[in-house]
Amino acid sequence: MRSLLALGRHVGAAALAGTLSGVLVGGVLGRLAMRVAGFTSRPELIGVETSNGNRVGEITGGGTFALAIFVGAFAGVAGGILYASAEPWLRSRRGKGLTFGAGLLLALGFTVINPGNFDFARFGYAPLNVAMFALLFVAFGASIAYLFDVLQRAMSGTGRVAGGLKIVGWLAAIAATLLAAGIFFSIGGAGELSTVALVGVAAVVPPVVLWRRLPRYVGYAGFGLPLIVGGVRTLSGLLQIVD
Repeated sequence: MRSLLALGRHVGAAALAGTLSGVLVGGVLGRLAMRVAGFTSRPELIGVETSNGNRVGEITGGGTFALAIFVGAFAGVAGGILYASAEPWLRSRRGKGLTFGAGLLLALGFTVINPGNFDFARFGYAPLNVAMFALLFVAFGASIAYLFDVLQRAMSGTGRVAGGLKIVGWLAAIAATLLAAGIFFSIGGAGELSTVALVGVAAVVPPVVLWRRLPRYVGYAGFGLPLIVGGVRTLSGLLQIVD
């Protein structure tokens, strides 16, 4: 029972930290990156619609809120699940947040830095756009690592705040699990399914290795597979955009 409570607190803290980091990084900083791209675009492109329906040079509160909630928060929860898996393996390392963010960039950067999205080259300066959106992954890693440690310390207390956070953490853990299951079963294309499967390997295999005390190289393989496969797609897309 005690181990189950510890697991729930661990996943809950990661999910909460991921949600907050997703809103901050994916929503606020992501919107700022878009603003910079619009600012550096050619004058005749001001007012032109981007691939997601926004207009260059136009920043609205509603658009920022939608980006923060429907993109940042949901992506943040998914990132929280991955961080819950990776954190025990990174706990003793310095700069664990930056390491996690760099890993996310390598494994999943192609989902954002996509050569099929012509906005990267059409608006602003392509290398700058790629650099800004790549740094969002690293910033997310640093943010979630910091917030996770803060929440873990707060949840370890015995006061009302700690009790409230534990309840919210459990709710976040349940919501994260349901969201992960929903994403997995709603994926249609074979390419997307393979991506979800690789992410699933990274989320499930390393914790099972620690739980069952299996050889650690099995856990490293669980992380390594999506890093290699995703890294090839990310680096290939990056080179196509900046070429």
